Formats: sequence, structure tokens, C-alpha cells
Amino acid sequence: MRAGVDHIIVNVNDYAAAKKFYSWLMPQIGYPKAMSYDQADTDVTTGYFGDYGSLWVRPSDPEFRADKFHRHRVGLCEIAFAAESRQQIDELAAKISSNGGKVTDPPREYDYLPGYYSVFFTDPDGLKLELVHVPR
Repeated sequence: MRAGVDHIIVNVNDYAAAKKFYSWLMPQIGYPKAMSYDQADTDVTTGYFGDYGSLWVRPSDPEFRADKFHRHRVGLCEIAFAAESRQQIDELAAKISSNGGKVTDPPREYDYLPGYYSVFFTDPDGLKLELVHVPR
């Protein structure tokens, strides 16, 4: 039996900014294929596909657009993507801010596991993301 997450859907307040950010980010971390359902205002979504599932971005419902993400609320804390190397993390981290995200903790080794190297950052809505490399 193969374990894994098939897909994740992220609701965003600024769909245009999120689509631009994730369209830049996802191909760099192994999700090169994109598909958009942008025909109707009520059901616009964009999915980014890799070998291990997909991530979808869609606008939040209007009544929730004043809400802000906080990683300590009930629900999602962060999404951590696996990196192929430390170099991939360093190269991505250097470009995050110029592409609509914000680096919250720069690339370095963390003591979670031996060799755990990552960068923590947020998307345009403040959703916490991570790109991590752990030697296997």
C-alpha cells in the first residue's frame, strides 16, 4: 500500500496574487503541470501537479475574505515540500520575496533531525510554507 496525500486545496483572499505566486513556485519544487478552471467567478481554481499529487488554489468565499491565516488556529499550520538538495532551497529562498512571498526564517540547518535544512516562508495571504531537505 502506498501512503501519501493526493491533493491539497488552499483558499486564498487574493486569487490573482496567489495564482501568480504559486505559478512561479510550484514548477520549481517539482509540480510542473498546471490546470486552471477559471471560467466562472464562483468556481475558479488552479491546480499544480507533480509526481506526488497536486496543490489547488481557489478564492475564499466572500464572507471569509476579511479573515487572515494564523498557523495556531484550528486547521492547517503549514505545508512543507521536500527539496532535492540544499542548493535548491538556497536558490528558491533568494527569489521568494521578488515573487510575492515573504521569507520568515532563512535557509539553515534546524535541529529537528540530523541534516534537516530548510527555508520557511509565506504565500501572499500569509500561509506558512516550507521547503526542506533531509538526507535519507
